[in-house]
Amino acid sequence: MKPSAARGLTRPRILLGCLQPRQSRALYTDALGRLSDTLHYLNSNGERGQDTERFWFDTRANLRREMEERKRRFDKKRDVRPKIAEVVWRLCGSISLVDGLHVFTPNGDVPDDSALRLVVLPPEKFYSRRETRLAFGEVCDFIRKNGEKPRYRGNRLLFLAPDHDTLSRLDDATKRVLAWQSILNDVQDGRLNIDREQERQAKRELQGAEDVLPRVAGECFRWLLCPYMNAPTDRDPTVEAFALYTSGTGVGSEVERICRENELVITVWSPIHLRDSVLKCFYWKPDRKSVNALAVWEDMQRYCYLPRLRDRHVFEQTVYQGVASKDFFGTAYGEHDGKFDGFKFGDVNIQVDDTLLLIEPEAAVIYQAAQTPTPTLGGGAVEDGASPGTEGGQITSAPGEKPHPRVEEPRAASFHGAVDIDSTIAKMKMAEVADEIIQLLTSDPNATLRVTLEISADFPDGASDQIRRAVSENANSLGFKSQNWE
Repeated sequence: MKPSAARGLTRPRILLGCLQPRQSRALYTDALGRLSDTLHYLNSNGERGQDTERFWFDTRANLRREMEERKRRFDKKRDVRPKIAEVVWRLCGSISLVDGLHVFTPNGDVPDDSALRLVVLPPEKFYSRRETRLAFGEVCDFIRKNGEKPRYRGNRLLFLAPDHDTLSRLDDATKRVLAWQSILNDVQDGRLNIDREQERQAKRELQGAEDVLPRVAGECFRWLLCPYMNAPTDRDPTVEAFALYTSGTGVGSEVERICRENELVITVWSPIHLRDSVLKCFYWKPDRKSVNALAVWEDMQRYCYLPRLRDRHVFEQTVYQGVASKDFFGTAYGEHDGKFDGFKFGDVNIQVDDTLLLIEPEAAVIYQAAQTPTPTLGGGAVEDGASPGTEGGQITSAPGEKPHPRVEEPRAASFHGAVDIDSTIAKMKMAEVADEIIQLLTSDPNATLRVTLEISADFPDGASDQIRRAVSENANSLGFKSQNWE
């Protein structure tokens, strides 16, 4: 009888020899898998978990003993932690809700700017429902510090923390990948001699370990931590933990879902929330009826008791929606001596810049009424279209006299105007001229306008070469008809 070239028994034959009536096949399948992972002299080939996989005992130990020995060589901080960071990068790199991702990064290396950032805490700063001190303390340190300096925009940070109960499993899965990879590297470099079958086994084991590692990492980094404060008088922030369920979806999509459903990050905001939850609560006071719009945005980046918006664009869109109605706030570009420069109420033609003021709606109504003269009738008052000694626009005469026809004054055919503008508020004043003068003149469709801007600058000590070069280049690009330096 000719011996079979294939060694061992297939999985179905082994199960067939073990199964008893009314017993579950899954029980023996699981036992075979556990034996394959632990026994050093049990060898296998074929696709793992499939019916074509074959098993046999050999006098030579399989590579699992070598792999288990190598697992103990890897240092957690030097070898394991960088590999975990690499896997977490792949898991969280697709999050579009944040502008920056920082994996195991010290607080001094996380920029203190307006970008929304997700900070992944290292394994030693784990979170557990029974032990919150390590993770919460690290979150508070990030909010307060930017290295040796204080952090000013602490409300732009969110945190992802590892779960304590699954850290050991993640550590083991990472070491398993590193061990199989080191075996194959030694085979390729000639430092380890194994046969072809063992090399194929090492490749299969490495592929299986690499497939498992992302799933284990997703189950481990499953706590989204969000700092907040209930009131400005709170001394320390409170940290709220949200569990991520990554079994069916990726970490990135789950982080975005939790942020949106719990309003941890606001992507679309209504002006009623800006008015009621922010401006009325913290800015508009009996003695102060206006606030700088961008100062509010700056505070929203700094203080954890204010809402966390996705970016400045969301804030600007909220302001533009609010100015379209008289229910939320009026606007102006400056205030002095009780008067608002460039006051608007219910007008969408605004620009959100560093001079824009948001005015309380009741104060805006009062101010608008005070600036609008109300005509009166009777007691010497003049009706619209009439003058003293006229009736209905016609000149009246005494009884018995013939009425004289009204002589209309000739209409003005042109307008010429010039104004001196303070250079410190030139941007605001030119915007007012455009709104209050040029826009009115262009309301006549037959009018022809020509606007010329004349600039005169004197330098007592002479202009520097840098200023001359920059101004000349900008003037050329802006199409100045004339430009002279004397």
